[in-house]
Amino acid sequence: MLVLCSCTGLLALMVGVQLSQRLAGPIEGAITAEETITARLVATGDASQLQAPGRFGSGPRFHLTATIVEATSAGMRFEADTPVLVLGGPDWSGVRYGERLRASGKLVRADPGQAVEALLIASTEPADRTAPPLDAWVSGLRAHFVQSLAPLPPDARGLLPGMVLGDKEHQGSGLEDAMRRTGLTHLLTVSGANVSYVLGFVYLLGSAVRLPRWLKAAAGVASLAGFVLLVRPEPSVLRAAVMGSIGVAAVLSGRRRASLSFLALAVLVLLVMDPWLAANYSFILSVLATLSLVLLGPACSRWLQRFLPVPLAHAVAMPTAAQVFCAPVIVQLQPELALYSIPANVAAGPVVPFITITGMVGTALLPLLPGPGTVVLHAAGWMTLWVAAVARWFSELPLAAVPWAGGPVGAAGAAAGGLALLWGIRRMAADSRSGTDRGTEAGPPETGTGRGHSGSGARGPILRLACGTAVPALLLGAVAGLVASLLVPGSPRQSWDVAACDVGQGDGVVVRTGERSAIVVDAGPETDMMGRCLDGLGVERIDVLVLTHMHLDHYGGIDGVLAGRQTERVLYSSAKEALPEAVHASLQAHGLAAERASAGLTGSSGAADWTVHWPAEDSAGLSENDSSLVVEIKLRVNTGGEVRMLLTGDLEQEQLPKLTRYLGPDFTVDVLKISHHGARNGGTALITDLQPAAALISVGAENDYGHPAAEILSALRAAGVQVLRTDQLGTVLLDADHGRLSVLTGR
Repeated sequence: MLVLCSCTGLLALMVGVQLSQRLAGPIEGAITAEETITARLVATGDASQLQAPGRFGSGPRFHLTATIVEATSAGMRFEADTPVLVLGGPDWSGVRYGERLRASGKLVRADPGQAVEALLIASTEPADRTAPPLDAWVSGLRAHFVQSLAPLPPDARGLLPGMVLGDKEHQGSGLEDAMRRTGLTHLLTVSGANVSYVLGFVYLLGSAVRLPRWLKAAAGVASLAGFVLLVRPEPSVLRAAVMGSIGVAAVLSGRRRASLSFLALAVLVLLVMDPWLAANYSFILSVLATLSLVLLGPACSRWLQRFLPVPLAHAVAMPTAAQVFCAPVIVQLQPELALYSIPANVAAGPVVPFITITGMVGTALLPLLPGPGTVVLHAAGWMTLWVAAVARWFSELPLAAVPWAGGPVGAAGAAAGGLALLWGIRRMAADSRSGTDRGTEAGPPETGTGRGHSGSGARGPILRLACGTAVPALLLGAVAGLVASLLVPGSPRQSWDVAACDVGQGDGVVVRTGERSAIVVDAGPETDMMGRCLDGLGVERIDVLVLTHMHLDHYGGIDGVLAGRQTERVLYSSAKEALPEAVHASLQAHGLAAERASAGLTGSSGAADWTVHWPAEDSAGLSENDSSLVVEIKLRVNTGGEVRMLLTGDLEQEQLPKLTRYLGPDFTVDVLKISHHGARNGGTALITDLQPAAALISVGAENDYGHPAAEILSALRAAGVQVLRTDQLGTVLLDADHGRLSVLTGR
């Protein structure tokens, strides 16, 4: 207890010291006042592109971490040591780790608990760019690495930089989704496993040439230093180096207790160096994965060896142990379980060390022997196609990504499933042992050496036990999590930002504005469907209810929307003077009045800003469909960027020229709600003009209208737009966190 209190006090002291250093001097006042400053910066990461456009200008936006070392504000120059996240335009795309540069921009305070103190929204391009010789050489080598992969297939060009250098910028969205759905994303992050492969290779190479122990240790340290320099000495990489070294020590020494002590010491040292790692999911997962290797890996391997060959038992034990320890945390990031994560990791695992080692050898050869180095890298690239094939094959199987609860309920469900799996494996091992013992008493087995997996007499009980205990136990944990996801209000998918509810042949879009509040656009055709969707999303307060027009498939579920929820404002449009009686009665019953809206009306709700762009005030005589409200919603995300949506009701193509003139030539969106459920009369002009990243089509399965029309789908494919249909996915959830627009599994 005394040691624990001492460690806690030390961490608290370090947090206080580092906070005082980060905000010492005038920089604190500049952040509070959101001043525009001119700063000298040191880049602590490479620039990467935001997947969703920022709200600070049109066109692509880039972000990187940096440290302000000097700043000028209000004519006063001062020194600082303040970590910031820089947001800039295309001119920032080439900034690399270690560069020193100068730029001007506006400071905005970051959310509490972040590793950075502020956002620096750059208003100028980076100037006076210089880099230390070593950092410049490493950046050039990394660029040469990527360029040398040009002849390889796209999947190889996307995977190899990630698996060797931790550079995930080159994979396509389809491959990225497949890796996520199969639990293979960790292969694209520099982790302790990468470090283990490098150190293990150096150790085996040293043993092969009979180097003394001290020289092998020195070679290992030198290789580790080179590896860290190549993949960038960022906190995550330094963490991986420490964790990987501990993993190798655990494997080579077999001293589990000592490894556990070293792990605890490493975690303490890393937290003292950077206390903000405690809130970093990557750090938490790294610690848990290493802990699983130390505590559970050997035991799980012994159990599996009772009925599997030793190499296969080792291969299965590592991802199984990691899954059990990490799943409760993973569901907080992505509220789903990758059902085939273990078999996918087992299938991909054998080639991963060869890819890592071959890739590192090829990288080392590039500066000295570019030709042979490129050949070696291509060999590694072709091996990555096996990983891509495994990811794509498993991701296309039924229930590849099972919807799961977030929060404490989801974590408990994932832990229950993991414990059930371990219980089943141990029971199988016990049954195999008892079966072998019985066989020994009765006489020698027909074949084999007495191991459970070798005798035919042992296979029957093992298979029966697998079907009778392990599988039902695992399914029980899965059912518990699924029930929690469906029944606990607000627990499913804590990270969702936009939902297109599955309301059949109708519209119902929900944009999250707070923990339990949202903007709701249309109510679908039936009370129960929209009400259940909002209940499942945990929406208790409606900041704005928008009824785009007065057709039943857009207002029919209004009672379900309003029931049990606090509603602040109701907007509508219609070609008629009076509201339908059902709408009027429902609003009156809840003490609400509806406000007719038209172009130019704006407002804000939590993290969302909304603007009505249609109908114009002079739009008298329009049909009911053409009187639909067209609403733009800008959803601010925590990096300072935003996701822009355009919801178009049932607007038809005849009015699109007027609408596009009103929007202007520079208008862009990330998500377009396709008009009229994808009907042909919605036209394709907005698709071709706006070039959105994703398109929502709210449409009923096997509807009688032929929605969505083939012409609309063809236009979307031609424009490269990701199509999200409620008839295929159910309720579609989008996550706009951290400047990325991610599609979560439909429910």
